[in-house]
Amino acid sequence: MPTFLKDVLRDPQLLQRSPFEQQKCWKCEVPLQETITGKRQMAQGFACSDCYYGELGAEIERHPIASAGIRRG
Repeated sequence: MPTFLKDVLRDPQLLQRSPFEQQKCWKCEVPLQETITGKRQMAQGFACSDCYYGELGAEIERHPIASAGIRRG
């Protein structure tokens, strides 16, 4: 059943009673909207872009890439 703007204006709680539960970020609990917050798949579940890149950066910091060895000769 489609939801029209006139229905939402008549009953603002209509979308909150929707049978579809909105996914939330596993870390910060923000409701995910792919075009606004981002929606990234992780091992723990879906994450917003901020948490995804924060976790990615933290993982890189825990396992830094070693510098190249000194070339001789």
